[in-house]
Amino acid sequence: MKQILFFFTLLISVLLSCNSQRNINKNAVFSELITNKEWVAVELEGKKIELSEINQFPRLKLSESKISGFSSCNRMNGTYALEKEKITFDTIAVTKMLCFETQEIESKFLKVLSEVKFWKYEQTKLYFLNAQKQIIIVFEEKK
Repeated sequence: MKQILFFFTLLISVLLSCNSQRNINKNAVFSELITNKEWVAVELEGKKIELSEINQFPRLKLSESKISGFSSCNRMNGTYALEKEKITFDTIAVTKMLCFETQEIESKFLKVLSEVKFWKYEQTKLYFLNAQKQIIIVFEEKK
């Protein structure tokens, strides 16, 4: 009887550890799609970003739970958490330079970025979605 109980306990332990490893591997696969790449924002709330000659598109890079980037005028950095299709950003620090040409797009980008709850990756594009799973930012990988 003790041997059977020991066997079942061992079997359950092995199965649970395999499942745990599989979840870790899934998160690693998810994060490999979007991390350590520079992403350039091309759409905000369904509208294409148009910046005439200035070409100061918002961009970001996600790596090892850290976010860094450029919000059209200012540098930004902070931390984030990624779990399958969910992404959450902690406080994002932004420098305080003033750029009249990109002030509007920068304000909108930072506001929309604070609303991000989900992400998806399709056909080389990264999509950030809000709590209602509506696409609010579209990124393309910087080449």
